[in-house]
Amino acid sequence: MWIKICGIRDAETARMVADQGASALGLNFYEPSPRCISVETAQEIQYAVAEREIALVGLFVNHSLDTIEAICSAVAFDLLQLHGDESPEFLAELSRNLPYLPLIRAFRVRETDLTSITAYLSECDRCGKRPDYLLIDAYSPEAFGGTGKVAPWAVIQEHYQFDTWPPLILAGGLTAKNVAAAIQAVHPFGVDTASGVETAPGIKNEELVASFVKQSEKA
Repeated sequence: MWIKICGIRDAETARMVADQGASALGLNFYEPSPRCISVETAQEIQYAVAEREIALVGLFVNHSLDTIEAICSAVAFDLLQLHGDESPEFLAELSRNLPYLPLIRAFRVRETDLTSITAYLSECDRCGKRPDYLLIDAYSPEAFGGTGKVAPWAVIQEHYQFDTWPPLILAGGLTAKNVAAAIQAVHPFGVDTASGVETAPGIKNEELVASFVKQSEKA
């Protein structure tokens, strides 16, 4: 199971999360988020985990192409996550400019089905680039993610086209207490949490991280 801990804000936390066995660290550059970090902090995190086998994911929300490319020139990401309203045309252009970086496209789902994702992927096909992974998060009118709200597992289980769509990363209110049940219900490629391993927004707890990783791996 691919396990991403998102919203890492400092090098010490990054090392702790890596040592607990997570697969990836999410570095958030969305300024309104309490988990947002600077490029300089991202570089410190990169250096802190350079000797560890853990991926760095740059998280962007409606940033410009120029901004994303500038940050990517300063930080050695392994993947990029787009968590806003980015269009299929935007994905295609970003992929042309940064072809070596896989793209995760996040969707905040509140529908009774996944027709919006079907339509989006059709447009991606027209533009010549699908996301390499899809991340499904819970919908919130107040925020683009990290709210602690649980995604609609039953809708995902029934309507996600696992055979033809990109691999699924499940997010949305996942904690050590529910992640095993979520994995058993949805069967995703990976799981993603931020608030589920925190004692306060942006403050990761080692015991919660360790328990989340353990429960995810044994599900």
